[in-house]
Formats: sequence, structure tokens, C-alpha cells
Amino acid sequence: MGLTQKEIAKQLGISYMTVSRALNNTGYVSKQLKQKILAYAEQTGYEPHRASQVLVRNTTRTIALFSSTLPVYFWDEIGKGVNVAAKQLKPFNYEVHYHRIPERDTQTYLAKLEEELQNGVDAIGLVNQRKYDMQAILNRIEQAKIPFVTFNIDAPQSNRLCYVGCDYAAGGRLAADFIARALQLSPKKEVLVLQCYEEDQTISEHPNINKMRMEGFLDLMNRSFPDITVHVQYFDTKLQVGYQDSQIKDLVQAYQPKVQAMYLIPAFNTEFLKALETVDTSALITVVHDLDHAATRHLKTRVLSAVIDQSPTLQGYYTVMALERTIESAQPKHLAQLSIDHNLILSENRSLIQGLLAAKLFS
Repeated sequence: MGLTQKEIAKQLGISYMTVSRALNNTGYVSKQLKQKILAYAEQTGYEPHRASQVLVRNTTRTIALFSSTLPVYFWDEIGKGVNVAAKQLKPFNYEVHYHRIPERDTQTYLAKLEEELQNGVDAIGLVNQRKYDMQAILNRIEQAKIPFVTFNIDAPQSNRLCYVGCDYAAGGRLAADFIARALQLSPKKEVLVLQCYEEDQTISEHPNINKMRMEGFLDLMNRSFPDITVHVQYFDTKLQVGYQDSQIKDLVQAYQPKVQAMYLIPAFNTEFLKALETVDTSALITVVHDLDHAATRHLKTRVLSAVIDQSPTLQGYYTVMALERTIESAQPKHLAQLSIDHNLILSENRSLIQGLLAAKLFS
């Protein structure tokens, strides 16, 4: 058994009720005495008993998460992790709301945020995406003095309590390392990198994860594998469901005869893999990010060699749990960054890695 509130009261020579009020924030305690109780609880490693906390406060806590809608498969995976965490917290009187806001619709984003604030949301998780006016969004949260964390894309200059997600440059380096080692015995070593130009689809200057991936990829290639020739080609996109053109297909078909590897950086796996179906991939190393349905299928067909996966389900789960920890702490404070390591998924290890990730959610 850990330290109890009664033992804290005895050690400090004060009443149990005073300690309970200070730790559960349920009644008046002088500022000086409350700080003394909180400091002692932290020094001694006090952790509240979850069931008793629910009984004491007899209120529902609300957590809200915000993201965009595209790519659909990615935010669906985030949602799976959110739902697992929500089910685990429901017996402790928690509600978890996950809002997926249409791209570039800052007005709807702010309206939904305002609705949560007016309803008394206790903590917020959000993705720092360039498709919205994130400064206005962050300013409103900070103005309301609501604790928040970032997930998937960080906002390190804000007052967020922690970041839950990946190092995107590391994902690019992992792709570079895999491709370079796969081409070790190849007499020719040329790689096509497909990147997306999307500046005209963004609203504000915030972290660009595709740019970070490419920087990580090129950095490792230039430093460790100078004998490999890298061709970087850009395509543009309307970033909307159902939009199709032949840009990716044209690039794949143009470069397939002369390169030995292809690396797709942005989230256009379906279009890329359809393009690969039109060429001979028997001697081609192919790598994408994120394990969507198309990637899963083509790992089996061997059209796709590897997937660099950032475990979105774990991101959703750990974000909710970080927010719950923040709410339950007597004084919201900065948490350690929750880094999600990339997984290199091959046809041979896909089932094993997916099983390990599932086990983490229930451990």
C-alpha cells in the first residue's frame, strides 16, 4: 500500500479533511497550507486511489482531442487508441471526445473548441497542423487556462505540457538505412524519392512532417551512403478525398527503368501502390510510411518492401492517458515527452509487430 491521505494528515499535524480538500481541490484551504500539503505529497510520492477520487469529487471529467480528417485511415487508427483509453477511463467518470475537423476550416475548429470550453472541458489534446490558424487556436486554449498536450505534430513554443508522437526526421533516417542496406549488393544504386508540394494548401507556418522526413533521409544518405544517387521529384495535390490525377503514376513509370528503389514520403500510399502495379517491381525496393490497407495488402504481394510505421493507435491511447494524468495531478505540470518509436514493418514481421502493439494497449 502507498502513502494515504490520513498518513499525510498525521505527519503534517493537520486534519484529514484539510488534506482531502487540498489534494482533491474540493473545498477551501489557505494557499500557504495547500502548497505545503501538495509539496509534501509530491516529495513522498503520494498517488491518489482512483476509486476514492471518483467518490470524493462525484463529477465527470472531460477530455477533448482535435485533429484533421485526412488521411482517413491514419486518424481512424488514432481513434482506435482513443477509444481504448476512453473505455478504460469510463469507470472513473471520464468522457473523451475526439473531433476531426475538415481541412482548412479554422472557423469550425474554433467553434467546436468554444463549445468544449463552454461545457467545461478539463484538458485538451491537439495536433499542430498547418491546415488551420493554429496560433488563434492555441491562443484561445491558453486564454482559457486549460491544460493541453500536443500529439502527432508538436508545438514546442506553446505552453503544452508534453508531446506524444514521433521524431519524423528519425523516420526518414530509418527509411534511408533500410534502402541503403537493401542495395548493398546492387551494381547500380539509385533511389527515387517522391515528395509532395503542398504550400498552397496550408494556412500557417508550422512543422512540416514531410519536410522533416526528407531532411532525415537525405542527411543519412549524404553522410553514410554517398555512393547512392538520390533523385527527388515533387508532385502537387488538392488534398481532398476523391482527387485523382496521374502525377505519381507518371513519375513511377518514368523512373522505374533506371532506379533500384523508390521511397514515398507523404500519405498517398494507395496512388503510389496502384502506380507500382503498372511496372515490374521484382527487382525494386519500395518503402512508404504508415500501415494502411493498401500497404498491408502489398506487403503480402511483395510489391511493397517495407513500411515505416509511427503507431498512430498508441499515439491516440497515450495522449488520452497523458491528459488523464494531468487532470488527476493536484497541480498541472510538464510531463516527460512520450516518444513513439518508428517500426520497420516487413512482410515477415507484420503480424508480430501488430500483436506487440495491441498488447501494449492493455498492459
